[in-house]
Order: sequence, then structure tokens, then C-alpha cells
Amino acid sequence: MLNINANAKSQAEKSIGSSNVLLKLEKLTTGYRFSQSNQSQLHSNLNCNIVEGELIAMLGPNGAGKSTLIKTLTGMVPELHGDVHYKGKNLRHMSNKEVAREVALVLTDKIDDRYLTAFDIVGTGRYPYGSFMGRLTKTDKEIINNALTLVGADDLQKRFFYSLSDGEKQKVLLARAIAQDTPLIFLDEPTAFIDSPGKVVIMNILSDLVLKHKKSILLTTHDTELALNYASKLWLLGKGGFFTQGIPDKLVKAGMINKLFDRKGVVFNAATRKFESNPDML
Repeated sequence: MLNINANAKSQAEKSIGSSNVLLKLEKLTTGYRFSQSNQSQLHSNLNCNIVEGELIAMLGPNGAGKSTLIKTLTGMVPELHGDVHYKGKNLRHMSNKEVAREVALVLTDKIDDRYLTAFDIVGTGRYPYGSFMGRLTKTDKEIINNALTLVGADDLQKRFFYSLSDGEKQKVLLARAIAQDTPLIFLDEPTAFIDSPGKVVIMNILSDLVLKHKKSILLTTHDTELALNYASKLWLLGKGGFFTQGIPDKLVKAGMINKLFDRKGVVFNAATRKFESNPDML
């Protein structure tokens, strides 16, 4: 059974409706523009918020546009239409450093530099504050050490990043996001390539960040069970522009998980909250 931080989820669900809006999407259209007249649209007219103290899991099949949405929210991929606002300020008018003070981003991209230690990696999280290009201050070092402690990675700080296991690397990248000291943290598949106990460790760390440190987290995942157990809200993305959001229990009861994922021979069982083989659909 999963070691679920139920208190964190309960407290995060209570935050929904909070007036402290950290991120606002208004009529947002995501996709890719190849030329002035040629574009590939994924989702359109997205209107939703992220408020303080939420843990939002983004679910959807491969190719639905989850990673593209995260990259659009951080300016890595330009929006096709609509607006993204951080605390009322339009992303279009923000510098990279301003964005980096609002949101920390953890992607699945590999870091191949064989000369960086775990401490060095976490130290890059201090870049938005002007410390990375020069000597780290005493305050920077304290923040880095605290971040490593928070994720249980004190013993990794002197090891070269490339030598760490996938689970250890994910802890270090989380520590970097924490050291960046932003109200928002976005993660793309944070539990990919990690064994089941390691996934629970990572999700418990994220829950603690929400409950004890007032962070708001948006993550993509293919692990529906983890998402339903930990998230205070779900964003469901499907192909053909499908998008809906809401509290996990309500979406399950409304059959939204089935609508998104059921396929020939496999069905989501709302009672057990697991995917099961269904010979009747073969």
C-alpha cells in the first residue's frame, strides 16, 4: 500500500478557491507555429489557475501535449494564442530571470556534465539571484545545504551527478528547485525510471513541500494511481484538444479517467482505482 501523505492532500484540497493566485491561464492555445500560416494546435481556450498550496497532477496519454503545456507556461514554447500571467504579470513581458524567480522547472532532459557534483547542480538554482556566475555567498550555501537536507540527500552533495542512480538524481534536481526558492515548481515525469518505493519517497517530499513550505506544484505523470492518491487537483489532457480539471474524487466518479484512458481490453476500475484487463472489450 502506498504511504500517502493524506494530510498534505487534504490541506491542499482546502486551498482550492484561494484568492492567492500564482498562475493564471486565459484563453491559452498551445501547440507549435512553423510559419505565419502553418501551425499545429494541441489545446485551445484553456482557462485555469494555480493557487498557493496546490499539488496538481497532469494526466494524459502519450502525445497529448503535457510537456508542451509545461514548456508553454514557462516560455520555452511560445503560446499560439491567449495569455499566461504570473501574479498578474504577463509572461510575454517577463525576462528569463523574472520567470526563474516565480517558477522552478525540472524536466526529463539529461545532464551529462561529468565534472559537476550534486552540490554544484543544486547551486545552479541560485542563478536567478545573481550568485551562479560568481562566488556563492554564505546565504547561498546555507540554502543549498538546507535543500539537500530537505530531500534527504545530504550524503550525495560531494558525489558527481553522473554517478547517481535515477532516484538520487531526482532528489538532487528537486533540491535544485527548492534552492531556487520559487512559489511554483513544475516537474515533467518526476517519478519516471524510479522503482515503486522511490516513487513514494519522491511524492512524499512533494507533499511536504506543499504542506510545510507553502509551495504549489504542477507535475506530469503516467502513474494514475500516484496522481489520484497525492494530487489535490487533476488536469486531464487528451488528444483532439480535450481538457478538463477538478478534484480527483469528482473526476473519477464522473468517469473522466475512463474517458481518457479506457481502451480495447483495458478499463479503469473506479472502485479499486486501478487499470484492469477486460476480456469483454477484446
